[in-house]
Amino acid sequence: MCSSDLLFHPQLTYTHSNAVVDSKEVYMANLSAGVVRYVACDREDTQVVEIGDVASITGKATFSVQVGERNVTIVSRYSSVWLREDGVWRFAERHYHRYHNVPWTEGWQK
Repeated sequence: MCSSDLLFHPQLTYTHSNAVVDSKEVYMANLSAGVVRYVACDREDTQVVEIGDVASITGKATFSVQVGERNVTIVSRYSSVWLREDGVWRFAERHYHRYHNVPWTEGWQK
């Protein structure tokens, strides 16, 4: 089992800025296959709210990614949910909403 498998909650849902929604299995398979390669990420305006065993993280992110042969810059707001189970924090949900004034190409095909 790889470390990201331990980090991701079994019921992870990952909504990309182009509205594609991945399960944990699909997201991990796409990362492993190199469908999307994260080159760099700059975050700002990060806010963390912890309520019991749930943490919500919001902010603004600028990603440099490689999608196939294309280099893409994505600027978006994001929200993430982390759950603590048996004392371990696991990544359960992420949602991105890209800024509309930043050009973006069509989403990749699965």
